[in-house]
Amino acid sequence: MSKYSFKTNINCIGCASQIKPHLDKLEQEGQIKHWQVHLTDPDHTLEIETSKLALEQVQLYVENAGFKAVPKEQA
Repeated sequence: MSKYSFKTNINCIGCASQIKPHLDKLEQEGQIKHWQVHLTDPDHTLEIETSKLALEQVQLYVENAGFKAVPKEQA
């Protein structure tokens, strides 16, 4: 299981609600195990746990949903 963290521009509840359907779909399909956005964090960190997707694939999904995703240090 890999846990990826991204610095994002998901900075409010409205933004989080826009990306939620995209990430929920990946979760329902079994592509990701869990995801969470930390809106109070200065980096607006998005954390994603997956055993099926590479960091670059997750980054591309987030960017295709209309948000920036810059990888942070991997856990």
